[in-house]
Amino acid sequence: MSTSVITKKRLVTSKPAAEEAVEETDASAAPASESTASDGADGNPPVEPPTASRFGRRTPLVAVVLLVLLLVAAVGYLWFRLDDSRAEVDRLATAQSDRAEVLQQAQDLAVALTTYDYRDLEAQQQLLEQGTTDAFQQKFAETNKTLAPVFTQLEASATGTVVDAAVQKVDGDLATVLVFADQSASSKQSEEATSQASRLRLHLVRHGDTWLLDSVDLL
Repeated sequence: MSTSVITKKRLVTSKPAAEEAVEETDASAAPASESTASDGADGNPPVEPPTASRFGRRTPLVAVVLLVLLLVAAVGYLWFRLDDSRAEVDRLATAQSDRAEVLQQAQDLAVALTTYDYRDLEAQQQLLEQGTTDAFQQKFAETNKTLAPVFTQLEASATGTVVDAAVQKVDGDLATVLVFADQSASSKQSEEATSQASRLRLHLVRHGDTWLLDSVDLL
C-alpha cells in the first residue's frame, strides 16, 4: 500500500513540471509565428518585383537591326531590277533602231535596183556600189554586161518606187526585208510607159554602222 501512495505522489508532483515544459515550448514558438506572419499574410516569403533581363533589353535592338537589314536588301533588289529594266529598255531601243535603219536602207536599195537609164547605166552601178557587198557588186557587174547592150538598143529606162516594205527578220548582223515596188518602164518599142509590180526579198548584212545588200530574190 505504501508503494502505491508514493507512486501517486510522484504523478501529482510531475504534472506541473510537464505543464511548465509545454508553456516553455509555446513561448519559444511564439516569436517564430510572429516572424512567419511578418513574411507575408499567407505565410509565403515576399515576392520581389521582376527586373528586366539582359535578353529583354536586347530584343528591341535586335529588331531594329533586322529591320535595317531587310530595308537594305529590299533597296538592293529594287536597284538590281532597275538595272535589268534599263538594260532591257536599251536592248529594245537598239533593236528598234536597227529595224528602222534596215528598213530605210532596203527601200533605198530597191529604188536603185528598179531605176535605170540607158543613157547612163554606169550611174546605177555606182549608186549600188555604195550600199552593197563586194560579192553583190561582182554579180551585178556580170549581169549588167549582158543587159547593158539590150537596154541601149531598146533605149530603155525605168523609174522605181516603193509601195510597201517590211522587215522580215533581224538576227544579229543579218537582216531580211520584203519590198513591194512599182516600176514604170519605157522604151522605143512602146509609146506609153508600162507599169510593172515587183516583189523583192533583200538580204542585208551589217558592216560597221551601216547595212549592205548581199543578195536579192525576185519573188
